Amino acid sequence: MKLLFLTQVLDAQDAVLGFVPRWIQGLARHCERVRVVALEVGDVRGLPPNVDVREIGRRGVVLRYVRYRRVLAEAFGRDGFDTVLSHMVPRYALVADGPARRAGARAFLWYTHKGVDARLIKACARVEKVFTASAESMRVDTPRKVVTGHGIDLEHFRPAPPPSGPPRLLSVGRVTPAKDPLTIVEALARLRAEGRDVALDLVGAGLAGGDAAYGERVSRRIDELGLAAHVARPGEVPYPRVPDSYARATLVVNASHTGSLDKVVLEAFACARPVVSCNESIPPLLAPLGARAPWLHFDKGDAASLARAIGRLLDLPAAERDALGRTLRSEVAAHHEVDALMARLCREMAT
Repeated sequence: MKLLFLTQVLDAQDAVLGFVPRWIQGLARHCERVRVVALEVGDVRGLPPNVDVREIGRRGVVLRYVRYRRVLAEAFGRDGFDTVLSHMVPRYALVADGPARRAGARAFLWYTHKGVDARLIKACARVEKVFTASAESMRVDTPRKVVTGHGIDLEHFRPAPPPSGPPRLLSVGRVTPAKDPLTIVEALARLRAEGRDVALDLVGAGLAGGDAAYGERVSRRIDELGLAAHVARPGEVPYPRVPDSYARATLVVNASHTGSLDKVVLEAFACARPVVSCNESIPPLLAPLGARAPWLHFDKGDAASLARAIGRLLDLPAAERDALGRTLRSEVAAHHEVDALMARLCREMAT
């Protein structure tokens, strides 16, 4: 297989898409050749010799389109690429559709997001298969959907010793209403009012235009509750340093309202950190915990419910929390490991 991989960013330092180079390493093990086409290219150290890269750039809508068509013509024509996988952006699949069809190349899409628009619906009808992490992660009703699980790098996200000192909570993700950091902040205030010496790291920043205003709202609420000294907001953290955030955490909180399987939860599990979540896609992952599985759930948007769940876990001996975390890491290893996912994708694209 000669695979053309279309993505937004190829950069191991990127806070959001820093995992993509690791995906490429995994895919390259199963392909004769891989070419990555990205709008932005940064740190690509460690890519194997059968991988090459084309950078499109972000300047000018028309110029981007012309460059994209030129790169696609080169790949499908002169260089004989026979398979194309578009990552997360249905528009890429649509742009590649015509050139791929004319060259007899097979086309696929990876998509994990609650959003559904006309481009996604159209792309789902054009590609052979749409890969996604969970049934809830791609919400177009199509027989072409293939649920594969996520791909977590267990070497990158490794268990660290339980942190010493007062407990720290961690939330990782965009600062948006859908991720609901306000409920986490309110729960922190309740925990501190109970006399618990607990702090919070809010890792992440806004991406869309309206996110900055929401971030200011979160900052104001932190100040109103007198929590400024107990909440750290480092903003975006480069992908290589994200495991350090998990290592400092006693517990991870996931207040996402998306209903999709959040990769952050699996990264925390891989680091052997228990996660308290309101996400309806998470309970199946907790089955190995048996009767303790409900301890890691809280009611969506309910700060009191979240504070109770956090308090229950903080009251456990550190060794018991660590045992919960290591059980959850085993679940990630069994169903969401990166090299297993890359092998699965290549098998699916070859059949």
